Amino acid sequence: MKKFVYSLLLVGSVISTAFAGEDVPKYTNGKYEGELKDGARHGKGRAIYYDGSMYDGQWANDLRQGVGKAIFKDGSSYYGDWVADKRQGRGNYEFPNGDKYIGQFDNDVMQGWGTYQYANGNRYVGEMIAGVINGKGIIYYSSGDRYEGTFVNGQKSGKGIYAYKNGNTYEGYFMADKKAGFGKMTFANGDVYMGEFKDNSRTGKGVFTFTNSDKYEGEFVNGMMHGFGSFSWADGEKYTGNWANNVRQGQGKLTTTAGEEKILVYANGKIAE
Repeated sequence: MKKFVYSLLLVGSVISTAFAGEDVPKYTNGKYEGELKDGARHGKGRAIYYDGSMYDGQWANDLRQGVGKAIFKDGSSYYGDWVADKRQGRGNYEFPNGDKYIGQFDNDVMQGWGTYQYANGNRYVGEMIAGVINGKGIIYYSSGDRYEGTFVNGQKSGKGIYAYKNGNTYEGYFMADKKAGFGKMTFANGDVYMGEFKDNSRTGKGVFTFTNSDKYEGEFVNGMMHGFGSFSWADGEKYTGNWANNVRQGQGKLTTTAGEEKILVYANGKIAE
């Protein structure tokens, strides 16, 4: 095996020329310095192309094969394993925008398990499919929040746990990056909500238990008690009826601590005259 410097032509266009007693391919779209075998790049070598891209690493039969580093014309770069001129195995890819991925590649795309570091400080550790975050994983947000669960096409979808920096925790289902379906929200102050979510908010039927043992069970809209529901106070008093934006509205039944039942009409949370 000998080492040569020669020029590179467009892929597939090879012109043989005699050099030091061997037939050496001559190319015109860049330069190569490295080892050859039977006139092809084979072993260690560096190719520098006129479009600004380059590859420095191992070759086999004129293809990138083994371990090497490539800088692409868009400014992105890759260092890792190559098979038959494609990224295959484990590698480190840096995007033009500053994002970074360290993990598995298959057939030139991110595929398998890896770590994706965003330029904004967020970090994902988990599965990739066809170059996109898919499957199970954990994303650590620069804000201090954390999500662990399933992803579909880069979005939180399916079952997962979202832990907020402030101590709140949501465990339940997501759809298109938002809380949706059944879930449990535990607040840092001890309050707990179990029920339905839609578009990231408590909407549907659910039970909200306050840390002081008060409890509301009924309908919610956009995080507020809205619709028909029952509120039980820790001292034994209970109201069952209609609600609007967290206050009693319309007709309902009030059961006092002494067991007396009253049918009352409310307006904006106050007994109507």
